[in-house]
Amino acid sequence: MPTREIWHEILIHASAEKIYAALTQSDQLAHWWTTDVRGVSAVGQTLEFRFSGYLASMMKVTALHPHELVCWSTIDGLAQDWIGTDLEFKIFQDEGKMLLHFRHSQWSENAPSFAHCSMGWAIFLLSLKEFVETGKGRPHPYDMPINLWTPPHTPLA
Repeated sequence: MPTREIWHEILIHASAEKIYAALTQSDQLAHWWTTDVRGVSAVGQTLEFRFSGYLASMMKVTALHPHELVCWSTIDGLAQDWIGTDLEFKIFQDEGKMLLHFRHSQWSENAPSFAHCSMGWAIFLLSLKEFVETGKGRPHPYDMPINLWTPPHTPLA
């Protein structure tokens, strides 16, 4: 079955250690992606990311290589298109510049939220950059709204 992926690269003026911490510590994830993060960032454990009280995605942590790589696999959540997709954050230095490669792969070819999520990841990666460079990001619900998506009326437990 054909799949597609979201792929972004961003230059960040911060150390690999600082970027890695922002990707692996729940309290720091809450400063750039969504303010409601729950769980443990350890291989085999899960992280929950909630938006407006709804469990948007539950991620199983599949790889952690300090200051280099963070990988998650989506195992549950309201974002049905995400279930079975994989996320990879790769931190590396190139010609003295610190870069973050982001990949969200294994999307089905006809996933309805693909374009929305690609734009959303661009916005949240800019929030990550801002957080590690200045100490203040723009996590949900303080992010830039990119469309009129509204969650269902009943929050998931």
